[in-house]
Amino acid sequence: MITTGVEETYFKTFILTEDGLRGFHKTMENAARYFPAPAEVVYTIVTSNYRYFETTRLEEVLHDLEVQNRNIIQLIVDADFVKQPDRVEDGIVLKGTRENWNVLVTFTMGYRGLWDTRHDRISLRVQSEDRQWAADIIDRLEDQIYSLPAGNRSPNLIFWLFGLPLFVLVKSYLTHIGDLKAWLTTPFEQYSFYAYAVLSALTVMIGAANRFFNFNPFAFRRLFGPESAFAWGQGKFDFEVRERLRHYTLILLGITFIVFLFVSLNFSIQ
Repeated sequence: MITTGVEETYFKTFILTEDGLRGFHKTMENAARYFPAPAEVVYTIVTSNYRYFETTRLEEVLHDLEVQNRNIIQLIVDADFVKQPDRVEDGIVLKGTRENWNVLVTFTMGYRGLWDTRHDRISLRVQSEDRQWAADIIDRLEDQIYSLPAGNRSPNLIFWLFGLPLFVLVKSYLTHIGDLKAWLTTPFEQYSFYAYAVLSALTVMIGAANRFFNFNPFAFRRLFGPESAFAWGQGKFDFEVRERLRHYTLILLGITFIVFLFVSLNFSIQ
């Protein structure tokens, strides 16, 4: 019998809510019922200190207090045959669990440190002896994966806008390049000018790196989004708090842009 299936990884941020997880559970449970031998859905939860919890009960994933008090970084949902011991028949060791039927979905928040650029991802693996069934399960799970919401993200435009004060500062510098001492008369003015120019340039570079090189380390995702989350129980509360903080960060960045633009214009008319 030919085994068919798929192994795919989707690099995307995700917000996995209780309703979303129940949807995946229903699909995986229905898949397990089709297996040609007793099967079950097993959940493996990996926390930020790399401990793991394993259970076959969805409610323990959603409501167990010990799990709730941990920062979850990975959730593995595995529909597989019920584990059975190996057996010996006619002197031949036979595997107790068949290996050609399996449905596996893994949600991973890919970070270890503040500047780690590992991407959040969802991995899917399906294998079966029934090609049509495998295709149906793959389509159903892919639809669920693509429909998962992503966290809010500060618009990249706010970083590019800092190019306006940078342009004004550079233009002013080139205009007065022959008489800088007469233009910036005090050390404070000189240091302020270079500080505003450097900070504006760095902000534009951040926007460019994010846009063209997908540079979005964990520290930036925390500040500007988007950030993945296992959003149920305490995880939902923590995520909502961080979303509000990201909203205030965006407002602060907008105010900073206005200040930079005002200062750059002030330098230009001196």
